[in-house]
Amino acid sequence: MSDPVSVVVPARNEAETIESVVQSLAPLPWVDEIVVVDNNSEDNTAEIASKSGARTVFEPVPGMGSALRAGFKTAKNRWCMKVDADLDGFDIARFTRMVEAREPGVGVVKGAWQDPNDNMPMTRLLVMPAMAALAPKISHLHSANSGIYLANRDLIAHQELVDSYAADLDVMLRTYAAGAGVVEADIGQISHDTRDVGHYNAMAEKIMAFFLQVYESRPTEELIVVAETAEQVVQSVLGLIATRAKAGAIAQIFVQDLGSVASTKLTEALAPYPTTSVSSLAGAEPIINKGPDGRLVAFAETAALLQTRGLETMINALEGDVFLFDDGLSTDASFNIEKGAGIKRSFLSAIGAKSTSSGVYERFTRVIK
Repeated sequence: MSDPVSVVVPARNEAETIESVVQSLAPLPWVDEIVVVDNNSEDNTAEIASKSGARTVFEPVPGMGSALRAGFKTAKNRWCMKVDADLDGFDIARFTRMVEAREPGVGVVKGAWQDPNDNMPMTRLLVMPAMAALAPKISHLHSANSGIYLANRDLIAHQELVDSYAADLDVMLRTYAAGAGVVEADIGQISHDTRDVGHYNAMAEKIMAFFLQVYESRPTEELIVVAETAEQVVQSVLGLIATRAKAGAIAQIFVQDLGSVASTKLTEALAPYPTTSVSSLAGAEPIINKGPDGRLVAFAETAALLQTRGLETMINALEGDVFLFDDGLSTDASFNIEKGAGIKRSFLSAIGAKSTSSGVYERFTRVIK
C-alpha cells in the first residue's frame, strides 16, 4: 500500500451526499488527496466539497468521460481511485481492500459489490458476453461494469476516454490492452434505488455503442512497425499508428535512424500515448509481445528488412498479419485512419513534408505467409 492514491469523485448535483463521502475518505491512511470534479452542477456541490477538504475542479461538459478526464488530469498521483459521489451510508473503509489487492503487473482493481435491489441485468446480459468476445482473459470478472475502481492512470491515454458513462469500462479495457492485469476485490453491498426498464435501455444503448467502437478499433491487436527511417514510418503508417494508439493499442516502432530529427519528433508526437514506443531497429530482435491476446500485426518497409530482423518467425508463432508499405504499385489492403489523420497531418507540417497518401486510408501490400 506504499503508493499514495488520489481519489477522483465525479459529481453532478450531489450536494446532499458529497460531504459525507469526502469526510469518510479523508481519514483513510492511503488517501493522499480527494479530487471532486464538479460536472456542471446546478447546486452547491463544489462549495460543500471544498469546505469538506477536497480539491475541486470544474468540468463544464456533462458526462462521465468528461469528468474522469478532468479528474485524472488534475490528480497528482498515478494511482487514482474513482468513487461515486452518492455513497451516503456506505462503509467506505472497505475500499482499502482494493488498495491491498495491488500487485506487480496489475493496472486496475475493480470494486466488486452486490445490490439487493438489482440483479445486474446490464452486466449479465450485455457486459459479460461482450467481454468474453473482446477481452477473454478477464471475462471471468463478476463486476466488470463497476464504477468503483483503482487504476494506474499512467498506463493509458486517459485524455481519450469515451464521453459516456461507458468511460469506466474504457479505463478497464485500455488497461487490459496495455498488457496490465485487471483484478477485483470484494467491497460488500451497496443499495441503490430500484431502476426501471427505461434506465437500462438508455444505458444499454451507450454501452453497446462503446463495445462496437472497441471492436472496430481493435485495441488488443498489437502493432509492430520496422523501417530504415522515421519519415518512412510517418509517410506510410503513422495514421494507423495514431488511430490505434488513441484507442489504447500497443504500437512498437523500430527505425534505423533513431536520434534523427524525424525520429525525435515522432517520439514527441506519440508521447501522449503510453502504449507506443519508438526504438532503434538494432534492438528489434527479439521483440517481446506485450499485448494481451498474442496477436501481432507487422508493417515493414520491405520484406527483406522484416526477414533480416528475424521477425517473421515470431509473428507467425504469435498469429498475425504482415504488410509492406505502399509502393504505389500493388496494394491490396487498406486501413481507415480517420481518427489519427490529424496527428499525421500535424507531423508532416512540422517537418515540412507532404503526405504520399490521400483521404482517410493508408494502403499496404499483404504478405502471403
